[in-house]
Amino acid sequence: MEYFFKRLLRNVSVATGVLFGVAKKIDYKTLSRYMLRINEMQDLNGIIQETSLCLKDILNYRLFAFAVQDDDKVDVWIDPSIYKKSMGKIIKNDFGTRGKLKTHPLHESKEKRGNPVTFHTTDLISYVLMDGKYYAKLYILPDRRMFLYHNEIINIIVKSLGISLANLMNIKRLESAAAFDSMTNCYNRREFNRLIEHNIANAKRYQRDLSIIMFDLDHFKGVNDQFGHLVGDLVLGKVAEAIQLKIRKGDYLSRYGGEEFVLVLPDTKRTRAMELAERLKQVVCAMRVKTPEGDTVKITASF
Repeated sequence: MEYFFKRLLRNVSVATGVLFGVAKKIDYKTLSRYMLRINEMQDLNGIIQETSLCLKDILNYRLFAFAVQDDDKVDVWIDPSIYKKSMGKIIKNDFGTRGKLKTHPLHESKEKRGNPVTFHTTDLISYVLMDGKYYAKLYILPDRRMFLYHNEIINIIVKSLGISLANLMNIKRLESAAAFDSMTNCYNRREFNRLIEHNIANAKRYQRDLSIIMFDLDHFKGVNDQFGHLVGDLVLGKVAEAIQLKIRKGDYLSRYGGEEFVLVLPDTKRTRAMELAERLKQVVCAMRVKTPEGDTVKITASF
């Protein structure tokens, strides 16, 4: 019995020594450099790629997938060595979505691989990142035995990733707020100035057509005077919404000021723009906007 306990203590001692020996091999300076780089990045793809490299370099863990949901869109980064369909099903189930996932490759896409890696869902370790601005999930497949301190290091990495994501989402929302008119949900005048400058430069450089349509709502002051500014705001929003439904995805509708709007049409000839202007005029003139009090506002516009 005494021999048994001595042997047990010796094994525990050896195991403890191995554990701390492995722990000492963690390069915390390198980990800190990764954390700084992740926090300094301002693009989501770069943040995810750097996180993938960090996990592999520090712990020899493979980042199998990362998914982030912003509004109704789910962006996914998947290790190309795995079977995407299986991973996609897991992510769709976790995020409660049936729509198509927008996938991006991780660094491993540069390597030549054979058949896709198969795995059991129980082998995956996932971490949730959420702060009200986004919902994200990190999927990891350890390539080595997982020690307790590994989880602490992963938590450091995940926390740094979460801070970077929150900062990125804040910047994205601020940029969106600065570019869009909150009343009509179309571009504001400042963003129009930037867009038109960019589109004119492209049209000149690549010898492409570019057209612009300007229009304003007739007698709009009378609408405000008769029904009030809240109804006037409602009318502006309804008109912008109706126009947006009739233009292409690559066209830009901006509120130029007051009741004035401007539409930028890349790759559009003058004749095509004139035809579109006539159709849009008919759309606006056919509109009838109901007020909260039950009145009807008839709208006309000059193009």
